[in-house]
Amino acid sequence: MDRDRIVRTAIVGLRHDHVGSFGLQNPGYLHTLQHSAGVEIVAFCEGADPARLQEARRHYPAAGIHTSVDDLIEHEDFELAWVVLPAADVPRAGVKLAEAGKHFYMEKQFARTSADLAELVRAVRRHRVKVLPGYPHRFNPVARDLRRLIERGVLGRPLDLEVRLITGQVRSGVRDPSSFLYSREAEGGGVLHMLGGHYIDVMRFLMGDEVKAVQAMMGRPVGHIEEPLEDVITAALEFHNGAMGTIHAGYLQSTTRPYDSSMVFRGLDGEATWTPIGSPRLEVRSSSAEWSDAPDRTFEYALAPSPPGYTRGGLWMFNWIQDFIRGVQIGTEPQITVEDALRVLQVIDACYASARTGQRVEVPRDLPA
Repeated sequence: MDRDRIVRTAIVGLRHDHVGSFGLQNPGYLHTLQHSAGVEIVAFCEGADPARLQEARRHYPAAGIHTSVDDLIEHEDFELAWVVLPAADVPRAGVKLAEAGKHFYMEKQFARTSADLAELVRAVRRHRVKVLPGYPHRFNPVARDLRRLIERGVLGRPLDLEVRLITGQVRSGVRDPSSFLYSREAEGGGVLHMLGGHYIDVMRFLMGDEVKAVQAMMGRPVGHIEEPLEDVITAALEFHNGAMGTIHAGYLQSTTRPYDSSMVFRGLDGEATWTPIGSPRLEVRSSSAEWSDAPDRTFEYALAPSPPGYTRGGLWMFNWIQDFIRGVQIGTEPQITVEDALRVLQVIDACYASARTGQRVEVPRDLPA
């Protein structure tokens, strides 16, 4: 297939902040696709926000405008869809796109529950379309380097992985409580569901293993997020390889200041510390013979910025998206799959079940057929 051919693309869903504004005041996926070689935006689909559709019509007068995925599929010639919908709507839209033979990117979260996502996974397998779930953080250069150190045995057998993710409260002036992102019906979970999935996926990536069981506690001390969604959750994770992990996530900061994030990997022969959101630095201590001349090392990263007008995540995230688009052009598979997305949701479901019951909960080992 031709790497240089144009991929006709439809954007499905315009309400999420990650879509971006039609101007440059809020860069997002619109701007990413505008800067992507070989992409032509040919249509927009939004069923709940007529004002955003009118904006799309003004800025893209030649593009098709649709209020349903059914109408989009029936009337537009496109190959790739950019699905940025509430979690409750992604599986239905995704199944329809897969059945129509359309490849698509999907913004997290991808469903309210793993059971909801399973039908989409089956449709993707059946129709052999390419799907990129929006979990980019395992592709951060720091995460890739840390994984290589683990694989080389510099840190020894995995023992523990500690993760912290604290961000702004769901309340007026910080995170808008009226947004669908904080709705039980639309999202299906609180901070673990909305943001913690990124980190659970990175934990799976670094461990090179799946979660066997969890035990969790959660609450809503801020209290503006819709019940029963959580403001804060702490979960212990047991991996099949015997290693343990913890994740502490919360909508707890009183302002919009940068996230308080940390990831600490501990192995039998060393430790590594990374701040995923913030200073791109990896601090490593190892007692292995390979590092005996300098057991403590710090790696500083000067991460390249994104192209002008697209500021989310840096060049590494932009390139992650470009790799997917090239895969659609030439027929290669995405580096992260819908099965990965399903695994993460199974862990999240287990955490919620554990928090409700106070019991240790096993995570299914096998994916649905």
